Amino acid sequence: MFDEFPDIPTEEWEARIRADLKGADYRKKLVWNPEEGIHVNPYYREEDLRNLEYLRQAGSLKKPGTAPNSWLICQDVELKNDAGESNRRIREALKGGAQSVRFLAGDSWKPDPEQLELMLEGISLGDTEVSFKGSMYADLLYDNLVRLALQRGTDPSFLSGGLGADPIGTMALTGIPIASLENLGSLVKKVLRRSPSLRVIPVNGAMFQNAGATLTEELGFAMAMASDYMALLTSAGVDPADAAAVMELELTTGTNYFMEIAKLRAARILWGRICEGYGIGAGHGRIHIHATSSTWNMTLYDPHVNILRGTTEAMAAIIGGADQISILPFELPSGRNSSFSDRIARNTQIILREEAYFDRVADPASGSYYLEHLTDALAGKAWEIFLMAESKGGFMKAFESGWVGEVVEASLQRKKEKAAQGRLRLLGTNAYPSFNEFVLANLGDPPVQEENISTGDSGDTPLKPVRPFRLSTLFEDIRLETERSGKRPKVFLFRYGDPRWMSARAMFAGNFFACAGYEIVDQPVFRTIRAGIKAAGESGAEIVVLCSSDDAYAELAPEVDGALGNEALIVVAGYPENSLQELRKAGITHFIHLKTNLLDALKEFNHLLLTS
Repeated sequence: MFDEFPDIPTEEWEARIRADLKGADYRKKLVWNPEEGIHVNPYYREEDLRNLEYLRQAGSLKKPGTAPNSWLICQDVELKNDAGESNRRIREALKGGAQSVRFLAGDSWKPDPEQLELMLEGISLGDTEVSFKGSMYADLLYDNLVRLALQRGTDPSFLSGGLGADPIGTMALTGIPIASLENLGSLVKKVLRRSPSLRVIPVNGAMFQNAGATLTEELGFAMAMASDYMALLTSAGVDPADAAAVMELELTTGTNYFMEIAKLRAARILWGRICEGYGIGAGHGRIHIHATSSTWNMTLYDPHVNILRGTTEAMAAIIGGADQISILPFELPSGRNSSFSDRIARNTQIILREEAYFDRVADPASGSYYLEHLTDALAGKAWEIFLMAESKGGFMKAFESGWVGEVVEASLQRKKEKAAQGRLRLLGTNAYPSFNEFVLANLGDPPVQEENISTGDSGDTPLKPVRPFRLSTLFEDIRLETERSGKRPKVFLFRYGDPRWMSARAMFAGNFFACAGYEIVDQPVFRTIRAGIKAAGESGAEIVVLCSSDDAYAELAPEVDGALGNEALIVVAGYPENSLQELRKAGITHFIHLKTNLLDALKEFNHLLLTS
């Protein structure tokens, strides 16, 4: 059969591409240059993989065990004062299909024995993975867990999950320097003796992408943090293999689907290289990866789109080879915490396992020319970042010097600028928003004010912390301002002239102003300018957007402005260069088009319409 489909040389493929592009260089037209600093070609062939060294050790990317691609479905539970409510949510999660639970502990949470017993009531400590994140009292937490296990007749050696002892990550998130790391080595030795299946240190690489960093920065910084822990533990007398075994790597998966798959695979390659540096044999340095869906791209408005994002992110995590996955509830940005959104988060993974059979193939990305190339490229770029951190003395010293913050801040600012210009799209927020959605009445606790090192304000902390930032807040703040004002500006779309231009520009203008929560009044095409002026005046609109072709604006705009300019802002959809000077002289100052900075423009319109 294969004789009927002979190999086609690369030269023939490229000749066909050049012909389709009419002689243009496809490397300039079709090569993608993402933020990660790599070049992505439009196609790959077997010959592109010949020099990829890691492929000779591809077996290390496959999971051990009987199931080809198994993973644990994890439910995250935020720890608050009500231990009984936390217990109810845990039991509901386990009954609904979760296989492990992770408590998100705040800085002030202290593991009181009675509270811990109530939280874990009815939970078999020997059969269920129980993890903690953000715990500032890991020693006390472990002692209380052991005591509780013994009270219930469970041998502490059966405890599994994680203690959440991450002082380096806490330093990065809070900006507070680490006082001492001596207790960490002692805790690890104690846990290794009594509970060898319990992971002690979660290396929090997820914080970086959630703060605006690129995928390679997330990976490189995570490896630098892990290397610092390895150095610390081995210097305290812990065997390198044991030091590696008590760590897990937390990474976040965003919606850059193929990149995220490759990132998780690259993480295993880099971790193996670090382990080899500590004398651990090739292929034996396996890291437990806990993947979490991203908070960076979650949206307050049109929240059901977060379900789609979570699904894509779960798929990437599974195919990338994560051992444990947490999908965040889609209502998270609103401050609400419902059983329904928890259930949807669990069911996303259950469907992928039970109905889409994502667990049936070991390392499903293996053999894809594209994904293998991405894996190698991301690993190479992340390794460069890791080496830069090492050259500064390791992650802690690099962070204390401010270098880590500068790198993350630069990436964040680039992404903010792209989002403001509409080149980085968030569905439902700065692209195709829901026109008639209101959220104020449905908010739970007020959403946390998310900040980032880019603010330049670290408060009372000696160092600049890496803080989470949801990209959609740039636009949500504007729309919330509209809702809180009690006013809802009305935008009248004035369709006139060439049907092709007016339809495209009316759609553009409607989406443009709906991003600020304005009411959009759309009408059929007007046959005469006077008819449109009459309808626009009767609508009571504060903004009249002229939607027509460039050649029509020279006549249309001055006439509409003369009739309605004292009652409404006249906005031209487009940028008619040939008549621009004449229009400005006639008093037309507002133009919206594809190159408009959407964020700045909406801020200006809010200022004009809501503060008057």
